[in-house]
Amino acid sequence: MSENKGKLLLEELENQFHAIQTKILKARDDYLANHEKEYNKARSGYEKTRKRGAQARKKVAREAEKARKSGTVKAQNQLKKARAASVVLSGALAEAKNIMFTAEDKLKSAKPFDRKLSARAKTLAAFEKEWEKKQTEIAKKRTQAAKKRKSGREKASR
Repeated sequence: MSENKGKLLLEELENQFHAIQTKILKARDDYLANHEKEYNKARSGYEKTRKRGAQARKKVAREAEKARKSGTVKAQNQLKKARAASVVLSGALAEAKNIMFTAEDKLKSAKPFDRKLSARAKTLAAFEKEWEKKQTEIAKKRTQAAKKRKSGREKASR
């Protein structure tokens, strides 16, 4: 009875081992990929905002030149609008830049963790191989012992 209980416990431990190994491998794949995706998204958002800011600065320069030449109230109002848009875009650019740097920091911190997960996965794989070797050795010893007992019984019965 205790032998069956031991086998059940061993099977349960092996199942838990495989489940843990699967979780580690899946977490490793998902973890780094998610941070890379987040960083790329933040970087593209920053680039778009930077381009819009550059366009707004060009527009402000054009409007300023028009206002200087014409001196009309309408031109002055257009200049004010263009400057306000430029200020708003500059704020958005700063925010996008901060988001990008945060995502970049997360990605940088994810890489060492990815290496740790990779090392754990390799260690678990090596442990599993070693475990399988030990299990086959134990099985061989049991069969050899059983053969010796059987041959011993046959000699005793003669």
